[in-house]
This record gives sequence, C-alpha cells and structure tokens, in this order.
Amino acid sequence: MTSPMRRLSIALVGLCLTGLGATAHAQACKPAHQFETIRPGTLSVAVWDFPPYSIPAGTQDIKGVDGEIVKQIAARECLKIAVSVVDPAAVVQSVVSRRADIGLGDWYRTADRAKVLGLSGPMYLDQMAVISKQGVDTVGSIVGKRVGTVQGYLWTGDLQKLLGSSLVVYPNPVAMAQDLAAGRIDAGTDSYAVSQYNQTKGGYPSMKIMLVKPDPRVPATLEPGQTALLYTKANAALGTALSANIEALRQSGEIGRILKTYGLSTSAADVGAPRIIQ
Repeated sequence: MTSPMRRLSIALVGLCLTGLGATAHAQACKPAHQFETIRPGTLSVAVWDFPPYSIPAGTQDIKGVDGEIVKQIAARECLKIAVSVVDPAAVVQSVVSRRADIGLGDWYRTADRAKVLGLSGPMYLDQMAVISKQGVDTVGSIVGKRVGTVQGYLWTGDLQKLLGSSLVVYPNPVAMAQDLAAGRIDAGTDSYAVSQYNQTKGGYPSMKIMLVKPDPRVPATLEPGQTALLYTKANAALGTALSANIEALRQSGEIGRILKTYGLSTSAADVGAPRIIQ
C-alpha cells in the first residue's frame, strides 16, 4: 500500500512537471514582432457590437471577421486579449487616449481618421450591395426608382448626385429595411456583408442581395472602402506588426477563409494596394 506521504510526493512531482510544461510552452512562443502594449502580455481591444464584423463574446473573446483576425494576430504575438465593449465613438476615443491598444469593427481607412489614429494595412473590402425583390446588381438598374441608403455610407453622396430626390437617406439600416419591406422604396443599398448577415437572422425576407457591378458614377463600386484596425498613432511599432500580420493572413488564405466562415464573399479579401478615402 502506498503511504499518504508518498502519494503527496507523487502529486507534488506531477504538479511541478505540469508547471514546468506550462512554463516551457510559454517560453516556446516567440512573438513575430516587438512592440509595446498598455499591459505587458495583453492586447487591449475596444470593440462595438456590429455583426458580422465584430461580435463581443466576453472579456477575453471576440467573434466576427475582425475578431477572428485579431485573435490570430494575438496568437502570433504571444498575447492574451482583453476586450472592452463600448459604443462606436468610444472605440475611437479609447484608442486615442490609450485606454485600448486597438479598436475594431469595420472601420474605413479615411483621411480624417488618419489625422488622429494609426490605421493598419487593409483587412478586407466593405462592398456595396443592392437589396431588392428583383435581384438587380447594377447602378443603372436603380436609376429612376425610389432607392434607400443610410447616412454616412461611402456611396451615399454619389447616389444623391445621381438619383436626386429619388434617394431616401435613412439614419440606420433598420429604418431602411422597414420601408423596403413595406414597399415604400423599390430597393435599398447597404454593406453586402451586413445585409447578408442580417438576412441569416431573419431580415430582408423575400429579398435578393446582390453585389453591385463596377460603375464610374459611383466610385465605391470601383474601389470599395478598405477596412483597418485602429491603433494609437504614436505606437508605430504596433502598427507595423498589425499590418505585417494582416498581410501574412491574407497571403495564407486565412482572411478569405474567415470571410467565408461568416457567409461573406472571399473576393472581399482582394483589397489591392492600400489607399485612403479622402
């Protein structure tokens, strides 16, 4: 029979071996880049709830396209993640004030943002879609019809010039979807990814969601908005690491795989050369 003392010794040896194994594993993780974070060993992330791009899942997890990309970057850099869920404006403020290392949630690479924030290399394209019963996919097919869009979208200004009073600008996609369902507008325009995701959750019943073919009258169909991770402008080393990791994930096909996982077109991973929206 094994004595109680011997059983205790065996247990202690087992715990020590487990601890040594964990330490060895931690030491085996070599960061791909060197940069500082607000909390050593942790990537602090500010996020807002915007499916399918950013879906908070607790204080240490994020789902959605942006979330999956960030988790892979953190793993490459041997970092844990700490998640703060805030409203969209607070995402920007959290990064500017260094309460968070990065911000995510389908943020365009724009000139105004670049003045106060660091913008990573582009992750994916936010493509324009037309939502209608007929399944139209060209700008020409909505000319002469009553069309809805949402304030602040990349293509809204150009559609206003093209469609004039036939364009109805809504404060949010929900209001537009309600009018579309009621037949008060003939078609709606929205982010392809967002509208597809909403349809999987019961939105846009009996509607067809189509990527819009390129048309020079609406430049966003030629060069869709590129999205980025936001970071504190002064932390250039972090920005370099984010961009390098994003490009590596694209080259390996991982970003395309993530997009497909969320029911989105893999073509959105073909971002082209980095550009800034003026």
